[in-house]
Amino acid sequence: MGFKDLRETAGIEDSGNFNYHLNKLQPSYVRQTENGYALTNAGTSLVGTLRAGVGVERACGPKSLDATCSICDTELSVRYEDAILSISCENDHDYPRDFLPPRAVDGRTLEEAISIQKHRTLHDCELVRNGVCPACFDDVERQHTVLDAPQASHVLIATCEGCGRVSGSPIGTYLLREPPVVAFYHDHGVDITETSLWDLELVIADPTVRSEDPLRLSLSVEQGGEQLTLVVDKYTQLIDSERTCVNS
Repeated sequence: MGFKDLRETAGIEDSGNFNYHLNKLQPSYVRQTENGYALTNAGTSLVGTLRAGVGVERACGPKSLDATCSICDTELSVRYEDAILSISCENDHDYPRDFLPPRAVDGRTLEEAISIQKHRTLHDCELVRNGVCPACFDDVERQHTVLDAPQASHVLIATCEGCGRVSGSPIGTYLLREPPVVAFYHDHGVDITETSLWDLELVIADPTVRSEDPLRLSLSVEQGGEQLTLVVDKYTQLIDSERTCVNS
């Protein structure tokens, strides 16, 4: 877009003032081409961040869900506040609790926002288990931690060396995109992409420690008379998988 059209679109009458601020955006966020001014990749990313509504206040819920906690069997509810979408029961079991920008909630039901968050969670977990921060893409320090909890006590904690972001999820959550896991659930009529996290047993499955040095963890889930056993290292990288029939 040319300078005149760009200034008029922005609604700024003072040409000198507009030119001053436009120059401040170059060359990082705006570049000048033969056909006018255009956003750089960094500029497009910044626009996306602003459009997502970062810094905008939104609050919804709590709203009861047609679902129960797989740990204590009490009713689940969803709440959105301070840019955090949280699904939990009255005993504070979370499924999960994470940042979601206001744009993801605007014009959508909380159930639709939950679906968005689930896909984002799986994407973030995939980056973390490979040592990458989902926020700034710097390196993360990963640490296997055992919590004092009745289920899903083994978690992988990731701390970003750049932005300081800290996240943690149960070991099973990091494995939901592994081909053996997707195939196992699919063969038993469960579509992982469409199933809520609280309905997937693998998310809350507690592993068995097979060895300490090196650390090897084993997780098992059952579906339709068949058992899937997964063996992972301390960073949740899959080492082995086995499907066996369960004796009735």
